[in-house]
Amino acid sequence: MNFITSMIKYFRSWFSKKPAPITIITKKVFSKHLDRKVTVDLYLPPNFSTTEMDYPVLFLHDGQDLERMDFTNLLSSSYQEKALDFHIVVGIVAGDRMQEYGTGSMEDYAGRGNRSAQHNAFILKELLPLLQKEYRAKTEDHQHSAAGFSLGGLAAIYLAWEHSKFFRSVGVFSGSLWWRSMPYDEQYPDANLIMHRLIDTSTKRPNLKLWFQAGTQDETSDRNQNGVIDAIDDTLFLIRILKNIGYTDDEVKYLEIEDGRHEPATWAIAMPDFLHWIGRK
Repeated sequence: MNFITSMIKYFRSWFSKKPAPITIITKKVFSKHLDRKVTVDLYLPPNFSTTEMDYPVLFLHDGQDLERMDFTNLLSSSYQEKALDFHIVVGIVAGDRMQEYGTGSMEDYAGRGNRSAQHNAFILKELLPLLQKEYRAKTEDHQHSAAGFSLGGLAAIYLAWEHSKFFRSVGVFSGSLWWRSMPYDEQYPDANLIMHRLIDTSTKRPNLKLWFQAGTQDETSDRNQNGVIDAIDDTLFLIRILKNIGYTDDEVKYLEIEDGRHEPATWAIAMPDFLHWIGRK
């Protein structure tokens, strides 16, 4: 092999390993439903400016944590490995999380989540139409995904479950699935969990698949004293309910991270698995 041929081969190899370029745009979107400006970070796919194609959207709650996860490189790697179709990814920077994230019109026993319905209206009636008008987001049913971290994970699963017409997948990272309608009762430690009851009294969403993650060090609480921390217990309990209403192993995935904590560093470890699980439609 001569020198020129060798150098061509080297540079081809180098460029093939270079992460796909992603354009990040930060916007402040005024929401009539929330009566405030919402900051969103748009991660536009590498071919956005060179094609006229439209894209599915991945809405990420608690988008302010993405930079701490080195999310841009994780997303680029998923594109580079061809494990994920190009998406418009939207990191939604949280406002008043305890009120705007939750389970729609169903507040928890302490009155938290009382603006969750307005938050969901912002996403579906203001943000998604803006993305469709200005950034070529897909308009067909069951195209988009939602995910979030901690309380953002609860918000994501409620949003996707109750508005499944818009979504095909949801990701729950260390989800706050403890959200309950009545105060904790030692006699019935696992009662009154809002999301569990909602799904248990629902029917299967046939076009929606669900991904869950928990870490063995997410917390130390074990309210029912069964030797399993609540973060894992609540997640596995919800998965059992999903299986009871007809979901299969292909439609629900659980990722448990040994020594994983309730923090962006752990969610960064889990993120490639979630992105690959969304995969290519």
